Formats: sequence, C-alpha cells, structure tokens
Amino acid sequence: MKETVSIRVPFGRDFISATIPSKNLLGVYETKGVKPSLDPKGEILKALSNPIGTPPLSELLRPRMKVTIVVSDITRPIPYKIILPPLLNYLNEHGVRDEDIILLIATGLHRGLTPEEKRNLYGEEVVQRVEVINHDYRDRSKLICLGKTKRGTPIEVNRLALERDLLILTGYIEPHQQFGFTGGRKSLLPGIASEDAVMHNHKAEMMDHPLAVNGALEGNPQHEDAMEFARAVKVDFILNVVLNQDEMLTWAVAGDLEKAYLKGVELSRSFREVLMPEACDVAITASGYPLDQVLYQGPKITSVVVRTLHKVIRDGGTIILPMELKEGIGHHREFYEMMCMENGNPEAIIERCYLSPVKDQWGAQIWARTLQRFRMIIVTKELPPSSIERMGIEHAFTLQEAIDKAIARHGPECKIAVFPRATTILPKLSEARA
Repeated sequence: MKETVSIRVPFGRDFISATIPSKNLLGVYETKGVKPSLDPKGEILKALSNPIGTPPLSELLRPRMKVTIVVSDITRPIPYKIILPPLLNYLNEHGVRDEDIILLIATGLHRGLTPEEKRNLYGEEVVQRVEVINHDYRDRSKLICLGKTKRGTPIEVNRLALERDLLILTGYIEPHQQFGFTGGRKSLLPGIASEDAVMHNHKAEMMDHPLAVNGALEGNPQHEDAMEFARAVKVDFILNVVLNQDEMLTWAVAGDLEKAYLKGVELSRSFREVLMPEACDVAITASGYPLDQVLYQGPKITSVVVRTLHKVIRDGGTIILPMELKEGIGHHREFYEMMCMENGNPEAIIERCYLSPVKDQWGAQIWARTLQRFRMIIVTKELPPSSIERMGIEHAFTLQEAIDKAIARHGPECKIAVFPRATTILPKLSEARA
C-alpha cells in the first residue's frame, strides 16, 4: 500500500493537487456517475412535448403571445447554449415571435450580468434574437406586490412575471444549503423578488431551522415559503434540467411548478447520495468555477458537510475550502463586513443577524454557525492572508499547506474526506453509524 495518495480538486477552471497519507484518507466522495444525454436538444424537446402535470407547451401558446422566460445568472453552471435555442425555436414554431420574448435574469440580490457575460452564458445567437434583461431588486417601480405568504414574506415580484401572457421558469436541480434543492420556485424567490422578500425568506430564524438544509424539502420553511410565493405568482410552465457529475445535461423535466419539479428532485437525488463509513475530522470541500470566483459563494460550498441531516464531520474538525477568488469579495460588501465583526466572532455575527439584518447576511450566518463548531482554512492566492484572517478563518496559499496544517492539528490518526464537487452531492453516514 502506498504511503501517500495524490488528490486533485477543481480550482477555478483548472485543478489543484496535494498528497495525503494513505492512512488518513477516509475517501474521495463524488456522485456515482450517470451518463449525459446523447441528444440534449432532443431531451429538451421531449420534455416540452411531454410535460408533467400540464398540457404540452404547444397547447399553452398562441400567435404573438408575449412570453417571459426566467433564466439563471452567471453563478449557476446551466448549459443555456444547449437549452435556449430549442426552446426559442419551439416558441417560434407555435407562433411566438422573438421580439415578443424576454429573458429575465434571476439575479436575486446578486449583481446584474454584463453584456459579455450574457453572451458567454446564453450564447451570441440568443442575445441577438431576444431581449435579455437583468432583474434589479433595487428598482421598486419594476415590482408588483400580491400580498404576503402565511410566514409574512411580501410577495413582491418583477412585473415582467405578471404583465405578460406566459411565464416560463428555467433552472437546474441540485442540492442547496437552505432550500433543500435548487430549481423550480427558486427562480422567483429569490430570483426575481424584492429585497424585502428575499430578506424575510432568508431571515435568521428561517436560516437556523434544522430542516433548512441540503436535500430536505418536507418541513423546510424556506422551501415551503418560496413555493407559496411562486403559487401566488401563477407560473405557467417550468423547464428544469438535471446535470450529471461533470455538469453535463442528463435529464430535462417540464410542466407544472410542483409536479415537474418534484420529479426533477427525484432524478437529481437518485445519483447524488454518497455513503461515508464514519464522520471525518477534516473535510476538503471544493467546487471550481463559477462558485469559487467570489467569496460570498463560499458558504454554499462548505455547507455540504455542515448543513446536512447527517453529521458527517466531527465537532472541532477542520474544513478546507479551496477558492480561486478571481472576483475576491466582489460587490458583496455586507457579507464580508459582517464576517469581519470582532475579527470573525461568531456570536457577535449571529446576534447581528437577528437584531440588525443586512443584505447578504445569510452567508455570514452560515459561516458563523460553522465557526462555532469547526475550524476553517481557505486556500487562495487572490486575497491576502489578512483579508481571510479578519473573518476568523485561517489562510493557506496551497492545498498541501492546508492539509499539513490540519493533520498537525488533529493528529496522525485523523480522517480526511475529500469532496471535489461538494455542491453536487448529499453525503450521509452508513446506516450502522447514522
């Protein structure tokens, strides 16, 4: 048996490598591979013509109908260059003109996409064919209010979702650290909702709910609140895709907001659960591009071992997070400034989340809760050590440096688990240890 094992995890658009003593490696946890669709365009057309819970899309269309298609932003690895051309052609074939179609980008509280980013994500052909608009949560003149959910979230949504003839949501379905799974209703809340709506749905009490975690839908207050929000908006049709372990289109589901979405969740869950024989002492959680470009997305990546129904890392353990961070802190100043309160004092951060909420605080709340139980090391060369350490998080320039530091801390018998594409899986302990 080799004394060391080489590991490689995504880092930006490339990879970084390190070695781990064989006796310390608990495992490298990735999805059991599923093959991509051999005909992704055909998969999209099949879903449109054979939807779940609604008539075929062709029966919902009429000539010169004005259609809004909600699309995800640059932080999601959705293959829109594959998805959008057949969808637009399908609409054209049933009488809907390109000039009557708007792509509304579900930015949530993220920044809007630049013209170049629009071309890169949706394709030059698509951007030339139809109007592509960033949702702007700050512009209240572009919002309509439909009341409140039973949990008190204002149902304030971009008027382009309501003032046109047909509303189609697009997205992809994978585990999510708050909503259980991405996709479906999430295109609306937080996608094209007001800041007040997002802040209420993401408020500290909801974030701290034990079922607002990866893989959980039933009893998850953020999911249920967003679904009620979406029902009020009256979505006509969804088209969601499931990507495989290599982020290639594998399945498409279409139709009813709830029925089609739940089928997509079933397909997504079917290959994402990975069994661990025991909890680890050290977890390496990576993702690569695009999530690792801006610090704000870090909590989403580390959540795979923290916000889960199974305790997959021992209390006091260390989480190693490789992030390229080409965008650094980006425009998420509130998140970073909150993380730096009292040099990353988790109790102070949590108190602030409850008493004086600010935009982007949910990421800080996730990391503050993480720091109450674990150590963290961020591996990056784009931000200086001082910028990371201000958050109460350790810094390393290389993955090897971080691993060596963790082993020195936890001892020569510690167990290290590697999650190369952390956001794509649902780790759980084997039944004997669950």
